[in-house]
Parts: sequence; structure tokens; C-alpha cells
Amino acid sequence: MTSEMHTMSRSGERISVFLFALFLLALFVGLAFAAGYGLGRILL
Repeated sequence: MTSEMHTMSRSGERISVFLFALFLLALFVGLAFAAGYGLGRILL
């Protein structure tokens, strides 16, 4: 198991970091859209 993790460490870390960054970006966009929609509903 340790040998498999060692061989897959580089690509696995890259994929996990990419997915984590994509998740953070999607979360940020979602929060910004929700905040803008809420403010628009309140102000307009």
C-alpha cells in the first residue's frame, strides 16, 4: 500500500490540489453570486 501511494503521490497531489482549488473557486463564485442576488433583491 505504501509503494502504491509513493508511485501515485505526484499525480495524486496534483489532482487533489487542482480539485481543491477548483472547489474553492466554485465556492467563492457561488457565495459572490448569492450575495449579489441577495443585495439586488433587497435594494431593488
